Amino acid sequence: MLVGIKGDFELYTEKEAFFNCAFLAALANGSSVLHGVKAAPEFAAFADYLRELGASVNVSEKQWEIAGVNFKCEKNLNLEWVGGDLPHQKRNKKIIESLLSGVPFYCEEKISVKNSLIRELATLGAEMEWRLEEGYDESDELARRMARMQGIKNERKWICRIPPVPNLLARDRFIAGDVTQAAFLALAASLIPDSDITIKAVSLDSSRAGIFGALRRLGAEIEIASRQERGNDVWGDLRVKTAKSLIGKRFGADVLSTCLDEIPMLAVLACFAEGETIFKLPLWAADFCKPVLSALYENLKSANIESGLYEDGLILRGKSEIEGDIFDSKNIPALGLALHVLNQKSKGKQEIKGIECVEDTWPNALLN
Repeated sequence: MLVGIKGDFELYTEKEAFFNCAFLAALANGSSVLHGVKAAPEFAAFADYLRELGASVNVSEKQWEIAGVNFKCEKNLNLEWVGGDLPHQKRNKKIIESLLSGVPFYCEEKISVKNSLIRELATLGAEMEWRLEEGYDESDELARRMARMQGIKNERKWICRIPPVPNLLARDRFIAGDVTQAAFLALAASLIPDSDITIKAVSLDSSRAGIFGALRRLGAEIEIASRQERGNDVWGDLRVKTAKSLIGKRFGADVLSTCLDEIPMLAVLACFAEGETIFKLPLWAADFCKPVLSALYENLKSANIESGLYEDGLILRGKSEIEGDIFDSKNIPALGLALHVLNQKSKGKQEIKGIECVEDTWPNALLN
C-alpha cells in the first residue's frame, strides 16, 4: 500500500503541445532549441518524422535543437500524429493544411479547448486574430445570469483567423509537463494518508489543465506553489496534500471540456467523496469518451461502487471504504493510472489487467 507520498516529482513533457511546437519549429526559418524535454517513448519516432520533412533534429539530454526548412517541404504530409477524432484535432489539421497551402484559415469555437497549436503559431510570429467575440464580457456574471433567466443565449465564441503565413521565426522554447501524469500524482497524494508532494513544471494552460480545478471542487488540497508565464505559455509547480474531506459535485460540459483525458482520475477521487458526483459530457465529446466511460463503469461495478452510465455521462455515489477486486485498464493508459491508485487505496490483491499500457506511455511513472 502507498503510505505517505513525499517529495518532488518531475513529469514527462506534455506530448500534444510538444509535437505542435516541434512540428512548427521544423517548418520555421532558423534553429529552435526546446529545453527541459523529458521525452516519452513516442518522441523518438516523431524526431524521425521531422527529419523526413527535411528538418535537422539533434537530441541531447533534455534538449532538442531543430533547424527548420522554412516551409520548403512537401505539401501533402502525413498528419496522423495530429489525431482526428476530436474537434480540436480536426481544427489543428485544417490549420496545418492551410499553412502548407498558403491559404487563410478561419474558425469559430464556443470553447477554446487544447489551443496549443494556435498559441505556438502566435509565439513563432504568425500574424493572426484569436479572441473572444466582440461584445462578450466574460467577467460579467450578473449579465450572464439575467440572460439565462430571460432565455437569452449568451454563449462565448472564440474567433480564430489566420491569414497566409509567409514564414515562422525560430524560437527557444520550453513545453511544460504532462497534465495527465500530474493528475495521477495529485490523485494519489489526495487519497494516501500523510502525503505532501510538489509536482514540478505542470502546464497550467486554461484550455488544457481544468482537471486541477475539478479535483479541488471535490475537496483535493492543491495549490499553485509557483507560477511562470512566458509569452503565450503558463506553467507552475503544484503542491498537493492529503485531502481532509471530499464532497461529491456535479461537473458539466464546460468543466469537462478542459479535462476529458483526466476523467478517470476525477472519477476515482469521487469514489471516496460523500454523496453523488455527476459527469455530464459535452455533446461533441460523448462518442469519443464512450469507450473510456464504459470501461470506467465496469471497474466501478467491480469495486461495488453504486454508479450509472448514460449516453452523455456518468453518475456515481462515493463510499468511505472500498474493497478492491479485479480491475482492468482495457489498455487505456489514463484509466490504468487511475485504477492503480484505486487498487492501492482499496488494498487490491491482484495486478490490474493491461497495466502494461501505462509503462509503455509513461515509463516508471507508477508509484509502488
